[in-house]
Amino acid sequence: MRWRLAVVTLIACGACLFATPQLPTPAEPQHVEAIDFDALRAQATAALETLQQSRERQLASVARSAF
Repeated sequence: MRWRLAVVTLIACGACLFATPQLPTPAEPQHVEAIDFDALRAQATAALETLQQSRERQLASVARSAF
């Protein structure tokens, strides 16, 4: 009886061991690229200036049409 219990226990433990998911290993190392925050800030500043100029032009055209 003890022999059967030991065999069943080993089979259950083995099934649990093989049922756990294995983490995949990456095929090749992933490259991390650095973010150039200065370039991003310059682009954002240029875009903001363009929007402000476009808004000023719209307000000027509205003011001209009002007269």
